[in-house]
Amino acid sequence: MSNRIRLILVGVIAAALPLAALPQDGARPGPQHMRDGPNLDQMMQIERQDFGVPPTKQLHDGPMHGPTPASIPGGQVITTKGLAALVHGRQVPYIIYDVLGQPEMLPDAVPAVWLSQPGSFKDPVQRQVGQMLGEQTQGRKDVALVFYCLSRECWMSYNAALRAIHAGYTNVLWYRGGIEAWKWAGLPTQQGPHGQSQQTANPAQKQTSTASAKFVPVKPLLREGVGGAHPARPTGELRIGQGRFFSFALPPDWRVGEDGQFALTLQAPDNKALTVMVGNAGMPLNHSPAQFAYDKLSAMQPQNLRLGAPRQARPASGFRQAVEFDVSYSARGVAYRGVAKVSVAPAYDSATMAVTAALSAADQWGGYASWLPQVADQVSAMNGAAFGMRGIMQQNLQNSEAYGEAARQYRNWSQKNWQQVTDARNKSQDQKNFAVRENLGGVQTFANPFGTGQPVELPVTNKYFWTDGQGGYVGTDDPSANPNVGSTGDWRRMKRLGN
Repeated sequence: MSNRIRLILVGVIAAALPLAALPQDGARPGPQHMRDGPNLDQMMQIERQDFGVPPTKQLHDGPMHGPTPASIPGGQVITTKGLAALVHGRQVPYIIYDVLGQPEMLPDAVPAVWLSQPGSFKDPVQRQVGQMLGEQTQGRKDVALVFYCLSRECWMSYNAALRAIHAGYTNVLWYRGGIEAWKWAGLPTQQGPHGQSQQTANPAQKQTSTASAKFVPVKPLLREGVGGAHPARPTGELRIGQGRFFSFALPPDWRVGEDGQFALTLQAPDNKALTVMVGNAGMPLNHSPAQFAYDKLSAMQPQNLRLGAPRQARPASGFRQAVEFDVSYSARGVAYRGVAKVSVAPAYDSATMAVTAALSAADQWGGYASWLPQVADQVSAMNGAAFGMRGIMQQNLQNSEAYGEAARQYRNWSQKNWQQVTDARNKSQDQKNFAVRENLGGVQTFANPFGTGQPVELPVTNKYFWTDGQGGYVGTDDPSANPNVGSTGDWRRMKRLGN
């Protein structure tokens, strides 16, 4: 093993270390190799500042720009003073991971953006992390591994360090101050590499022979949706259930909350998502649907409840008309989002009104929006006493052809059309993953022209890529270059996806 092993994990989204918080004792220091001791000691206090964010052993899947914990379970925080001593002392083997991906980096930094992805410690990213670190350290678990991004308000390096800790490495150092602290101390940086994969190069990678030196070999990156398992991803079929007054479609692992004469609620396992149906008979014919929705949702005692502009919607079974609203509110300090629909069934001199709502924590709504409102639509009154209107509801829902059709639709929707919900959810999640993956991971997605049907993710180091039938890939920035010229191979140009 060489005296110095260098790995660098670089993240894309981070926040700068506020210069106003650093010691204001004069002009920015010059490019000297080391600062005076007192200044580095002052920086040490700033780099270790506690923002009150509790340390966690779980990968951070929220915004990557924000205050970070002052410590990391299973690892150590290293300051600029300590890292400078490690780099200049060269007495122990170490690895530095840069998770920022900007043109400027610490000396000898090796970019590997993908290592900072959120997700889980059982995802393919973690398996690749273990493999890569094992190769780089030659199996030694005590090599000093240093992870950094931009500043103490960047979670990217925190994620990367946690992945290394979970992989069993015992000397993981989280450089919380990041490159901004390094630069403020006047320590040297270098320009990032050009024409190399964002993923750490594999020295055993086979070089591709082409006739043009304009092409460089590249390696496909791991195809994995950023964010890992989403709490809003049910698997399996919906279960058709029936309470005392309502029938419903229950997602896997969900449970029935309130099951009363006037309301039914279904709740997610983490209690951060729910569907609601609540209604009343005998309402005035001219009663405002918006006011009805506001009054019923207010029973949950939310703060800052807001309804968006009304829009026409398909009424619930047994109702004649409906309007829908976007909903936002907060409860116990958590922001929530969703949609609420008010269905109306006029009857003589009064009306029956019911609200069906699909709601979740705002940070999870992106995963629920494509399918949870459809689950809410499946809730229907099946007992004439529901909403306090036995005669009308029995006529409209229990003893009519409409109710029989609705019951058949429940089963048909769950058994035959759930795939449509799954496809819509997957499409929405794929689009989100596609955009986040390309932005966060520094990748581009291409179609394989050899008919495998499997998208291939390649680094952003080149504009154009070619592949052959043996799984080789080359990249170039010259649109007129052709690797088939002077070669016996069959190279085909790859088409970019998502544009």
